[in-house]
Amino acid sequence: MLFNERLRRIASRSVAGLVAVGALVALASCGGGTYQQKTFVPVRLLSFGDEGSRMEAGQGLKYSINGFSPATQQVDCTLNPIWNQVVANSYGLVFQHCNVNASFETNAIDLTTVGATVDDVADSVAAFTAGDTFNGNDIVTIWVGVHDVLNEYKANATGDPTVLLSNMKGQGVKLAGIVNQIENSGAKVILMTIPDMSLSPFAYAESQKGDFDRLKLLQDMSTQFNLGLVTNFINDGSKIGLVQVDDYLRNAVRNPTASGYIVLDNQSYGCLDSAPLPTCNDNTLRNDPTTGQVALAHFLWADATHLGNVIQNQLGQAAASRAHSNPF
Repeated sequence: MLFNERLRRIASRSVAGLVAVGALVALASCGGGTYQQKTFVPVRLLSFGDEGSRMEAGQGLKYSINGFSPATQQVDCTLNPIWNQVVANSYGLVFQHCNVNASFETNAIDLTTVGATVDDVADSVAAFTAGDTFNGNDIVTIWVGVHDVLNEYKANATGDPTVLLSNMKGQGVKLAGIVNQIENSGAKVILMTIPDMSLSPFAYAESQKGDFDRLKLLQDMSTQFNLGLVTNFINDGSKIGLVQVDDYLRNAVRNPTASGYIVLDNQSYGCLDSAPLPTCNDNTLRNDPTTGQVALAHFLWADATHLGNVIQNQLGQAAASRAHSNPF
């Protein structure tokens, strides 16, 4: 129970740390308008980021918990949709790697890469604009930054966080610049903050080293990245919808039972080690650690650093709501 109490304290501190940008975020979240003069219907969706937004070729495997169809006894990419898939579905757009009905057009375009950082997204955007252009008929989804935090943490974690926090805020600012570039082109953007990585199973394992407060370091790095991002993108309420992933995660950790999640002192995640992402599916999950039986609650985390399918879907619903309610 000590770890859960630690998580609750971290969640409370994180909320307090972001109060200064609360008004800004609230505007971005609601779109800043009271009505839409004309309904925006995108012609295509362009998805940038890391594997949290990715489906692999073949079966459309996701870096979360894939859905398994009892009828076909196979993984079904239409089940357990990831967040940007929910957004695409809400507009009738189809990703190439989950085109089960063989649609003639697949206008949801995956431009993500596994392990992507902000710098990788900058490269992806540059590569895209070298042969194409963003336009007012595009909706662009962006979710990146987890690997910026994890890579910097793994390479440089010490008891002195000064440089790490500065670097993470700088990466958030850099991502905001990319968002502004896309916004200025006329495209509409759905933007995600990163999770508070101090609430991850990876963080729990790191906290057991006992040398310094590694949970606080991961919390502060995540917070600084998000602060750099949300305080520097152009927020006129007309072209960007923001989804605060960190808030959704903290709420789930504060009250996992109400949300139907498994969150324990040992921060158990769902996928068996014998079924690493992206191969994990509903049939390759651990039993509920508290009972030893088949899990009836949802695993918040698929593995040590990737979110499970239920919160992915919830984030997708929030993102779709932003997209449809913003005065695009």
